[in-house]
Amino acid sequence: MSPVENRDSAAKNNQNKIKNRLEQRNPDGIWKVVLSVVAVTFVLFHIYTGFAGPLPNLEQRAVHVGFALILTFSLMRPSRKKGDGSWHSVFLGIDIVFIIMTSISCSYILFNYNWIMEHAAESTNIQLFLGTVALILALEAGRRTIGITFPILTLLFLLYALFGQYIPDIPLIGDYLSYWGHRGFSMKHIIQVMYLSDKGLWGFVTGVSSTIVAIFIIFGGFLLSTGAGDTFMDLAARLTGKSMGGAAKVSVVVSAFFGMLSGSAVANTATTGNFTIPLMKRLKYGNEFAAGVEATASAGGQITPPIMGSAAFLMAELLEMPYIEVAICAIIPAYLFFISVFFAIHFESTRRNLGSVPKDHIKPLGEILKPSRSITLLIPVILLITLMLQGRTPETSAFWAIAVLSMLYTFSTFKVSEIKKRLFRLIAGMDTVGRSLIKVVPLLVCANIIVSLITLTGVGVNISEIIIGLSGSHSYLALGLAAIVALMLGMGVPTPAAYLLGAAVVAPSLTTMGFEPIASHMFVLYFAILSVLTPPVCPGVYVAAGIADADWLKTAWVAIRLAIVKYILPFMFILNTSLLMLGPTSKIIWSVATATMGVYMIAAGTMGFLLENLGIVMRLTLIAGSLLCFTSNAINVFIGVTLGGCVFAYQMIDRKKQQGKTRIT
Repeated sequence: MSPVENRDSAAKNNQNKIKNRLEQRNPDGIWKVVLSVVAVTFVLFHIYTGFAGPLPNLEQRAVHVGFALILTFSLMRPSRKKGDGSWHSVFLGIDIVFIIMTSISCSYILFNYNWIMEHAAESTNIQLFLGTVALILALEAGRRTIGITFPILTLLFLLYALFGQYIPDIPLIGDYLSYWGHRGFSMKHIIQVMYLSDKGLWGFVTGVSSTIVAIFIIFGGFLLSTGAGDTFMDLAARLTGKSMGGAAKVSVVVSAFFGMLSGSAVANTATTGNFTIPLMKRLKYGNEFAAGVEATASAGGQITPPIMGSAAFLMAELLEMPYIEVAICAIIPAYLFFISVFFAIHFESTRRNLGSVPKDHIKPLGEILKPSRSITLLIPVILLITLMLQGRTPETSAFWAIAVLSMLYTFSTFKVSEIKKRLFRLIAGMDTVGRSLIKVVPLLVCANIIVSLITLTGVGVNISEIIIGLSGSHSYLALGLAAIVALMLGMGVPTPAAYLLGAAVVAPSLTTMGFEPIASHMFVLYFAILSVLTPPVCPGVYVAAGIADADWLKTAWVAIRLAIVKYILPFMFILNTSLLMLGPTSKIIWSVATATMGVYMIAAGTMGFLLENLGIVMRLTLIAGSLLCFTSNAINVFIGVTLGGCVFAYQMIDRKKQQGKTRIT
């Protein structure tokens, strides 16, 4: 079996495992056709609006949410526990009711848009009923697709908005935790905000989901369905597979690519981990190390330009700046993160003498880059980046990239039978990506509800005041508190939702203290992503450890050591914004150079190897030197490089002594 066939088989096995774990329905016959038509229509709707422009905000969002919830209730069973046939028939009847109510509540918004806009402060009993139903349906869809945690959090915020007037002022730490109550809001007012305004269910987060996020997920799905993913995986193996620790380095490159397409570290781990972890295990990398590498690399995909993850599009909307500017700001931090992981893998691989990828897994460069394979990867991605740099909207850029990709893939052959086969493959790809959107849309709708309630109740202002008050306006302490809060908000919560929560309650306090808005939001984003790796709730680690049959706690420790720079980077770029491409070019170049030296030293220090094994004193010396390099201050950098140079020189002299003794012996 070829490597590609192996990958396809592993991917199918993984999909079956996930489907069984989530208890997804897999209908046959006419129902399968109907669901496929719905999923493909869902995708075509977003492709059309990417070309023609979105519908008016509430209409676009209502159609988007309607399709997603219909697919969710069609595909996801109410219970993940297997039951007997009678219960499944009852559940199916309930879901049919849910589908009908979804269609009615979303269609009402679509067809009564003008009335809603003209009567913003009014509501009828029918509207309140439909709003209540829509809210319940959104929470139930979230429960089925992302688990119970986030919908419960959403429900708690709803209760907080409803009963805030009954919360007493009880001082816990000085005056900072005293004022959590508010005047309270009636159920009628809450439903009006949630259903009959451009907040709540149809707020800006849902708006970003219905335009930018959806079209980029579709673009990623088209890339994968046309074989671009296999091409990139083979290219990564060719570029890095021959080096020391090559299998781990292949995992880093591939996971970065797939991660920016999926926007989910957990989904990325589950997908690419089925290819990379078994390969690393066969090469004796060890279960925990293999799982740690995959979890770390997958968590980096969401910070990798040019596409990044869906949270970056949300950031662009929050900051009211073009997405391409966010992507440019993310280039240097992404470079520093991935090069630090490469350094760490190299040191660990050298210490443990871990080999490269077997030759039969590495294809010739000519075969990988032949036009029939590479053209569907390179040209659409280059076109996408070019159009965004020219100032086109992300939706329009993604539309043309999808259109060109489809044309190149379909008509790169002159055989009619092959053209038909490729057209069916594109349709199947649209079916798959349409179904995959149910993993994103309910999550972002629930997140939008929470963000709206944070704004409505003013609790975000309270948390910002706490951070500023407890830190005494001391920058380092405020950043430390903000990092802890962002990590806690992200535990057990997908990255887009974790970022939105952090952006609502943490970023304002940092901006108030004088930090750049883009730096504050990037700070929150990084720690939202790091919650995937940080115990006790670290879903990316759980998934990787499960695939590798590894101890999850040991895996988490490996992942933290590999990703240590990612914990430091937010402090680096928020204090030195030249690392976000802001400021004079000379300072940017100097900061990148000094940070690269710091990254090299901290990777050696955390992995415990440079030229040979490092003792605790030398490890601490390297870590201290690296932190001095991160400041970019010339004197500090000189001291840091000197410390690193001393450790390097000591190991050079010691190794020569050892080699001399060996020759004498």
